Amino acid sequence: MPYITLMQSPIYHQITFDEIISGNVNLANMVNPNETNTRTYFSKVLNPKFLERFDIDAMVVTLEEFCKQNAKLYEAKRSDLYDRFYIPKKSGGLREINAPQPALMNALRNLKTIFETQMFALYHTSAFAYVPGRSTIDAVKRHQKNESHWFLKTDFSDFFGSTTPKFLMSMLSRIFPFSEIVKSQRGFDVLEKALDLCFLNGGLPQGTPISPMLTNLMMIPIDHRINNCLRDFNGNHYVYTRYADDSLFSSRKGFDKDEIIGFINSTLAEFGAPFKIKDEKTRYGSRAGSNWNLGVMLNKDNEITIGYKNKQRLRAMICNYILDRQNGRRWELHDVQVLRGLVNYYSMVEKDYVDGVIKFNNEKFHTDVMKSMSEDLNQ
Repeated sequence: MPYITLMQSPIYHQITFDEIISGNVNLANMVNPNETNTRTYFSKVLNPKFLERFDIDAMVVTLEEFCKQNAKLYEAKRSDLYDRFYIPKKSGGLREINAPQPALMNALRNLKTIFETQMFALYHTSAFAYVPGRSTIDAVKRHQKNESHWFLKTDFSDFFGSTTPKFLMSMLSRIFPFSEIVKSQRGFDVLEKALDLCFLNGGLPQGTPISPMLTNLMMIPIDHRINNCLRDFNGNHYVYTRYADDSLFSSRKGFDKDEIIGFINSTLAEFGAPFKIKDEKTRYGSRAGSNWNLGVMLNKDNEITIGYKNKQRLRAMICNYILDRQNGRRWELHDVQVLRGLVNYYSMVEKDYVDGVIKFNNEKFHTDVMKSMSEDLNQ
């Protein structure tokens, strides 16, 4: 009984008689390709004609070739194939990042490509992290379209690190075409072996090119269950989006957050997930004045904004950057990258505001903020 995720077909706009008469036909708006929209189906039985379109044996052979080509990596001590470093967490403390060395990095990129191109790896429509063409802004737009007013934000504990090879295999075994690959012992063994190269110390390391893709894949059945059940849950309609280990639930009406949390944790337990909701990072409240989704929020008028605090932060950072630069104190490369990233990200949400802040500082300090950042980044 596999889960099948497919790209949605284009949506065609029906031209009305009035549009034809008036000549107001915009051909560019006739087709919405839905390039990033997917739909997941749960099927008890797969149609033989559907299966004929996929060469499962060829997929198994491809995985076998991958394992043979990377035999030396399997023989090496896994920890020797990584460079470890730490970055500060926003909440305090340090986050461990394990970056694969070149040979392993190349192998994991190749495996990711195999999954995406030959095994048609797609992700649930509720997943927005690490998905080409989707962003946090797109996630917030889902909630905006629903005119949601009440929000619940949750975080999974040790999402990557607690994911074990056994759990990943159990979830992929529910998802087409992996569900067909594992039907033979040969297919099961080679898929298990290929995936083994993705793990470090029993979990998925953060810092590899394939870990995000694998977590999005394994979450398809869970995303599907949560999304479908919350469409009408105890008489209330909810919108659900997930950005890696951060989930956002919203509704037009206030709701019992403990009821939703209980449902999510029971769903995770049903699928045998090794992680659960982290209580200390759970937040519930109205959209007014709350920064809900990775620096982006809905204000009381249901408009997407970066929020007052982030506006203050951006103004202060740009001002401090220019003052330090003019006084001969150059920022570290990482700090300039962070500032440039915030400028680019916030411009996607409130371009006029960001442009206004940059223009104000250019005139006040007789400088060019963007040119200065480009110079520092290219040193």
